[in-house]
Amino acid sequence: MKIIPLICLAWLAPAYLLSQIQAPSAEDKIQGMLIGSAIGDAAGGPVEFVHPPIRSKWTTTSDKVTAEALVGLSELFSLTKYPKKAEPFAQWEDYAPAGTITDDTRFKIIVFNTLKNYPGMLTQENFARSVLEFRDELPEKYQDNFDEWIPEIEYATRWALGERENAYPVERIWGGIPTMEGQMPFLPIAALHPEDPEWCYLKTYELGYFDIGVAKDMNSALVAGLARALQPDGSWENLEEAMRSVDPYGYNRTLYVNRELTKWLDTAHSFAARSGGNIARLFSILENELQCTYWWEAWVPIVVVFAVAEVADYHPLASMQIIMEFGHDTDSYAQVLGAILGAIHGKDVFPEEMRNTVNHQMKEQFGQDVNTWMDLLQNL
Repeated sequence: MKIIPLICLAWLAPAYLLSQIQAPSAEDKIQGMLIGSAIGDAAGGPVEFVHPPIRSKWTTTSDKVTAEALVGLSELFSLTKYPKKAEPFAQWEDYAPAGTITDDTRFKIIVFNTLKNYPGMLTQENFARSVLEFRDELPEKYQDNFDEWIPEIEYATRWALGERENAYPVERIWGGIPTMEGQMPFLPIAALHPEDPEWCYLKTYELGYFDIGVAKDMNSALVAGLARALQPDGSWENLEEAMRSVDPYGYNRTLYVNRELTKWLDTAHSFAARSGGNIARLFSILENELQCTYWWEAWVPIVVVFAVAEVADYHPLASMQIIMEFGHDTDSYAQVLGAILGAIHGKDVFPEEMRNTVNHQMKEQFGQDVNTWMDLLQNL
């Protein structure tokens, strides 16, 4: 990872500058991972799959990105209200206010419901039950939204619970496409045992009944990497090293087959290098060479996040804004990036007003926020 010169940090809030001198506490890092993921989700929701995406001068120039451009991009990153009516997989409020989350964070609510309702029993069965029970946990005004959101997920969920009525084999979900769905609920698993990334990998692998094929390994490895990032010396380097090396099921040793996770991490770095530091060129490479049919296949957020972060010299809020301007499944990419940034730097990497806005909207709409989650984690 490139070291950002101190002069390039002048744009940052004093709290973030302080966090670089005084390492964030374990609690700050966990809270940062949780709120960072929710911020990314809420920021990306209003521009998800908007085409063409709105791009600034810094992502359309033919020049290499500069320190000045990173400052400009970071100043653009913000929360905005939704320009559309409610959608099952997006926000559940018509023209929702800034800071409103989408299904990426609602899925995390289900994980915390499992921790709350089944204390000490975070199993695949109990998580699956919590998916179906989520409707009864919701305010009545959102229950119709749930009914529109649940069908595809419900087929696999009932099958995982041993039911066969209104159920299909889990391998059939989303037509058999390995997706990033497990990246939505399970990032908080890293907070349960950050000292043990392998435990976090195994628990994610167990819980993710709707992750199929290479998604099982890739999504579990991401959570293992986040656990490593939550440790006191967490960084982009050791997050990635953990993703590559934590391998309890031997994907690195598969006969005749290379590990897909390794391929796509290498691809992310290759894309960043080939861009020559030019964001517009990186966008073109991603558009043309990512080899995806759908922008929510398992490897897409990993490649987008790692390539963007490298081209942005690991500048936190500038990286978030570049995700917004790239487009496609912006809330899912940004929720991964936000979790990584929060895990490494702590909650103060995000402006306090932004954190408060997202927490407020979560509390208003769903009766939970990151503070609620932190209380639950501390009482486990």
